[in-house]
Amino acid sequence: MRRTGGDPRALAAVMPLVAGAAISVLVALVVGLAVSWGPVPGVADVRSSQGASKERPEGEGPPLPSPASSPVPIDPPGYSPVEPVIHGSFADPTVIKVAGGYFAYGTNNSSAAMPVATATTPTGPWKVLPGDGLARLPVWAMEGRTWAPEVVPPGGGSGSYVLYFSARRRGGDEQCIGVATASSPAGPFIPREGAPLVCPLNLGGAIDPASYIEADGTRYLLYKSDDRRTAAIHLVRLSPDGLALAGPPKQIMARRADEPVLVEAPDLVRRGGKYVLFYAAGWYFKPNYQTRYAVASSIEGPYLKAASPLQSTGGYGGKIVGPGSADVLADDSGDYLIFHGIRDYHGGTRVTRAMYVARLGWDGARPAIRGVPVRYEAERARLNGCVSASVLSSASGGRAIGPFTHDGCRVDVPVFAPSAGPYAVAARYANRTGYDADLEVSVNGYATTSLRLPTTARPGWASATAKVELTAGWNTISLRRLAGEGRVDYLELR
Repeated sequence: MRRTGGDPRALAAVMPLVAGAAISVLVALVVGLAVSWGPVPGVADVRSSQGASKERPEGEGPPLPSPASSPVPIDPPGYSPVEPVIHGSFADPTVIKVAGGYFAYGTNNSSAAMPVATATTPTGPWKVLPGDGLARLPVWAMEGRTWAPEVVPPGGGSGSYVLYFSARRRGGDEQCIGVATASSPAGPFIPREGAPLVCPLNLGGAIDPASYIEADGTRYLLYKSDDRRTAAIHLVRLSPDGLALAGPPKQIMARRADEPVLVEAPDLVRRGGKYVLFYAAGWYFKPNYQTRYAVASSIEGPYLKAASPLQSTGGYGGKIVGPGSADVLADDSGDYLIFHGIRDYHGGTRVTRAMYVARLGWDGARPAIRGVPVRYEAERARLNGCVSASVLSSASGGRAIGPFTHDGCRVDVPVFAPSAGPYAVAARYANRTGYDADLEVSVNGYATTSLRLPTTARPGWASATAKVELTAGWNTISLRRLAGEGRVDYLELR
């Protein structure tokens, strides 16, 4: 559930929502300052969006990775895919692209029902704007639980920015999904009155709205039914302007038995000729909260789930805790994954979740992200006949390669880079000869550096790291003997 940082039943109401003429003037000034940065290179249309990943026309042709020919974006000082770009409370983030830069929206915090932040690049620096992006709540909603916003820029049948949001139903404890519009990406978004857009009380309500627009302009909304026992991801067709339902909803995904607690926070894109559905599993306030994905040939499924999480606390080695509620942003240089992670615990379900940004690459319909180390077992690599694989009980997977006994002994390891740029390649190795060994490191046929393997004590393993530059997509890292001997268990791309 894309919930706020406090206990849902013990939350104080958020600070009063700012509305009326005064806030409209203030927001107009803020927007004017935000877009006065000037256009981002390559961006000409205010209608391009995060949705470009969701809404960009795409047929059954090649996948859309971050191509090697794309410019490598310049990151601000201090940026890292495992460090927050917004350190304070900014849960369930979503980002859109406009002519002047980028706008991010998050779940309510102590200052706003919908906080808004801006940046000139996806990786920042990000600045949270003053005020509130949501002018007020509709009559059916209560303050204090305004979660998981989704903003869609003008396009198709809509001439306005459209906001989908979750809020608590007045007179009950269920969440429902409302819709609001604005003429500016900073708001103020004005909610449409009347009944909520989606409110299946028989399923415990609905949260986590996510927009998807087909190449022909057909609009859909995804959401999660909120009853814990029946929590599932649903899909419903929308009207051309995105403001009303245009058909009955359909459940397209439920929890698998080996997934923690429940599934939620959907986000749908089309890559490699397939529909790729990102979703979260687990409780948002626990370390086992994680990002997963599933793939289908039809928008209504069936969706085949990946065997393991894309993001998890363990996958990050504890550097990010409880990563989830992922949203895809498409940019000129490739895709990004926007998500939150737990920064502080305040007891019970009360946590502070910060916003993170990581580059996202595609191997067909398989996503890969910067920041999560990926292991490549050496025995599965291409061996040139001199180096062989042998059984070693202490090795990962029970096997390792080596020793590198002769000049020319080489192993070729295919690795996948989510985006072009610098990477660290860590080799787990053993060298029990009593003298150091050296391996030449080549990338795609070109020698770039060397890897020193100091001696190790029996029966231990050690790690040695080399820095390499990779292109986006598949690369071949080759290790060739320069001197000495040694065994290699695996390579880890970081």
